[in-house]
Amino acid sequence: MKAQHGFTLIEVLIATAVLALALGAFITSGARYADYARYIHDRTIAQWVARNQLVEYQLAPQWPGTGTEDGDTSMGTLDWRWVADIQESPDPDVRRIDLRVYRIDRETGEPEADSTALLSGFVTQRIDPVNEPDADEIGNADDEQAS
Repeated sequence: MKAQHGFTLIEVLIATAVLALALGAFITSGARYADYARYIHDRTIAQWVARNQLVEYQLAPQWPGTGTEDGDTSMGTLDWRWVADIQESPDPDVRRIDLRVYRIDRETGEPEADSTALLSGFVTQRIDPVNEPDADEIGNADDEQAS
């Protein structure tokens, strides 16, 4: 009788089961990677929203009062809600601003329960210099030093 070469049915079933487990793990890790990439994308844009809002507070002509302010904005084809908690600091000319940014759900129009980003910053009160020399005085002082 000739010896037959090849795999038995049991060997093929075991190989198929091992392959199925490996592919399942591969697909799961791919899905996790896609979710994480979306999370990083959203977090990056939320940080930009928070930084933009902090810069607006820093450039605003009026000193922000303490309390909570909020608003909506769009960035990166997404809608965002920002909430600013403005607090006094030990220095009376400095305010601390904690900005939380929430992604707005497109279907419900409501912000998500957990914030996507948190940014803390400080804003100083603009103080006009009392004895700032005029431009003419600066030019005359330079002329006198050159002589």
